[in-house]
Amino acid sequence: MLLDEYKGLIEQLLPAYDSEDFNDLFLHLTADLSGPARLQVKMELNRVMAPCRQAVDLRGKVNGECRPYELHGMTHWLDDVAMNLYRRRIKAYGEQYRIGLYESLMNTRNNFRVMQQQQQQKQQDPQPAEKEAPVAEETSPFSAELLRFGYHLSRSEQRVQLTTPVVLMLPYSQEVNGTTADISPSGARFRVSSAFRYFEGQMVTAYFPDLAKQLKDDRLMQGITYRVLGVTPHADNDSFTWLRLVLVEPSEAIKAAIEARLKMASNRSRRNYEDKIIQTRTRGYEHCFLKHTSSIPMFFAGNELKYCLLTEHNRHVWEHWHDERNQSVINHLLSEERISTLGREGLSQCSTLIYSFTHQHEEKTYFYSAALPEMDVQERQLFWHIGAARESWRVIRLTLYPISQDDRNQLQEMAPELLETLSTLTHIGVLQDLTNLAGRHDYRLTEKPALPSKHLQTFRHPRNPVSSSRAIYFDPKPQRSESRFLFKTPVTLQLQAEDGQESIALSGHTLDISTRGLNLRLAEPLEAKRGDQIKVTFDELLKMAKEAPLRRIPYQVVRLSPDRRNAQFEAGNGDDATRSEHFLRRLIKHNEARLPVSEEIMPAGPLLLAMHQMLLTRLNCLPFFCEKIDNQVKVRAMGANKPLPTLGKLLLQFGDGKRLSLAPIFQNRVKQLLSEPMRPIAVSQPYVRELYLAILPQSGAQPKVISKLFDDFPTGESRRRFAQQAREQGHFMAIRIAAVPVMDPTTALISQELAELSRVAMHRARGLEIEFTSLTGFGEFYDITDEVLLRLGL
Repeated sequence: MLLDEYKGLIEQLLPAYDSEDFNDLFLHLTADLSGPARLQVKMELNRVMAPCRQAVDLRGKVNGECRPYELHGMTHWLDDVAMNLYRRRIKAYGEQYRIGLYESLMNTRNNFRVMQQQQQQKQQDPQPAEKEAPVAEETSPFSAELLRFGYHLSRSEQRVQLTTPVVLMLPYSQEVNGTTADISPSGARFRVSSAFRYFEGQMVTAYFPDLAKQLKDDRLMQGITYRVLGVTPHADNDSFTWLRLVLVEPSEAIKAAIEARLKMASNRSRRNYEDKIIQTRTRGYEHCFLKHTSSIPMFFAGNELKYCLLTEHNRHVWEHWHDERNQSVINHLLSEERISTLGREGLSQCSTLIYSFTHQHEEKTYFYSAALPEMDVQERQLFWHIGAARESWRVIRLTLYPISQDDRNQLQEMAPELLETLSTLTHIGVLQDLTNLAGRHDYRLTEKPALPSKHLQTFRHPRNPVSSSRAIYFDPKPQRSESRFLFKTPVTLQLQAEDGQESIALSGHTLDISTRGLNLRLAEPLEAKRGDQIKVTFDELLKMAKEAPLRRIPYQVVRLSPDRRNAQFEAGNGDDATRSEHFLRRLIKHNEARLPVSEEIMPAGPLLLAMHQMLLTRLNCLPFFCEKIDNQVKVRAMGANKPLPTLGKLLLQFGDGKRLSLAPIFQNRVKQLLSEPMRPIAVSQPYVRELYLAILPQSGAQPKVISKLFDDFPTGESRRRFAQQAREQGHFMAIRIAAVPVMDPTTALISQELAELSRVAMHRARGLEIEFTSLTGFGEFYDITDEVLLRLGL
């Protein structure tokens, strides 16, 4: 009781215990106490200030590493927590070793007995559900590791393994004894006690006593300042923590120490590959994101679109912006006026919403699009009323980021041979399709304005010129399903009309040929569109083999050039197509040695890595990765940039400070949002759902989150009321969740990195490969709050 009720009073009296006026001070401070209470306080003071003759031995009793210390004529075994406590408390006990100090050292916060008593007390006391959540979070299927995307530990210097004692001085004069694991001229990795709290960005001062004595260099004991880059729990022993650090200022003493160690024969071949392992692991998740994202990364030179990165799941967005000739017209969506507005100098990023639809006229496709700033209220309502009634309705968000000089400097180090190509790029863009066709009616909740429909003609795209941008796959691997061969031979083709009749024949010749495709140059324009059926006859080949199935072979139009004289076709269906395909395969195989191959142009690996690096530091979504354990889908990790966006901060708030909790989103919705979308069935488009969150603040506790799927609302008006009430009582957030199954998470570039890593750390490379291949699902969170509020008229 005394230690609790009179603890503050006793602490005040301890420093004055040996002074001559102690009795006067004691009577003054205890004047309001009863006689028995005053006597109990005096007896407790005499007890804790009595001399102690028992040494402290914490070996096996604390969560920490103990070392021997000669103190007060005895050998004590103390860990860092106890030693720091000793230094703080010894003055209060008159610089003497007393019973109170002994008891304090035997009851530190990391003592196993103390921790067990605290755990039992927690279990006995009733706790609110919110406070118990972090404890249960470790086994929660929604607990996710936070991965920092776009930040790579690329080193141009040697980092050697060096095991030597290090003493770290933390803020508030806390001293921690640790051990170096590896060190370089600009950084280090230390193993330290987990009983202390470490933070990214924290400044620490390091001393190397043994190294200073061994090398006879006093500079190693003058204090070298590091900044903490990362804090990682020890995989095998929770008593320790790994710290990754970077030097604040270059140290000649550290450089000299490393050079001296490298000269020793036993250390010449010892190198540390931990950074490479960490980097390869992060890149594995980054490439899984790039492979499955439904956004389209874009690279601009001024106002001109130069490159688009295609993935397995954003092709449907890219293909939408192709007309009936299958020619890309996305350049008109990304017009010079829009790009110059979004890419103004001085803006770190800028985004806008773009609405669009298509109109068919005389078998030609016309695109209409309007960015939000380009319309007044009436024009926007008219655009919504006409466009949202069509299946071609699209809602696009375009975000533009400038490429800084720091980016160019980094790219020069990564790919110096591509500096001339990359130096022309000025902006990075991300195109996201936010369309919710089920919610099209929400755009038509307001009355249609009195403006005539022809008023929208100002938003119609011109048909020419078509886009000259280069669409490249994000990974340098072949995209063709079969080889194409350069072969020129005359052909005649006939277009099949809808009524079954055939139009006038057109003549031309092949540019290249494969078993299932043709690339032709025609003498006259071909009036057709993508998907039309035509029949091709190989005139010259028929003269050499009259019975061959080379007459009137069915093909389908794939692409037409703007002048309609270059045409690409793929084989049609039916018995005639099958027979001709078999014949062409035998013909090509027989003449393969004489037919030159039409080489597929693939992007260079360094170019893609440079693009990836610029893109991954500018995420405007939160990618997450899932695995299946014991037949249950669990979230393993989430990627993000720093600082975290609003949704990331919310999920971190529900986690344990190190991991995020996705329970506010997936709780009670595992089947709808995870299990069903991530079944191992190959898909080209992601499964998409909209989720609305009402985030209601609670005094002294985590906010209360009410979540509802788009389908949970019967009408658009009910969605509007939910959003309005959420804003009145707290915050409203709308999230678009895109999910796909992961069939093969690895890429060609990651396979190369794993192969390189396996040469120096085979078991670690194998472990990473197993971790990547165990991923079963991928998803993305898009914050679409602004678009939903605008749609609902809020």
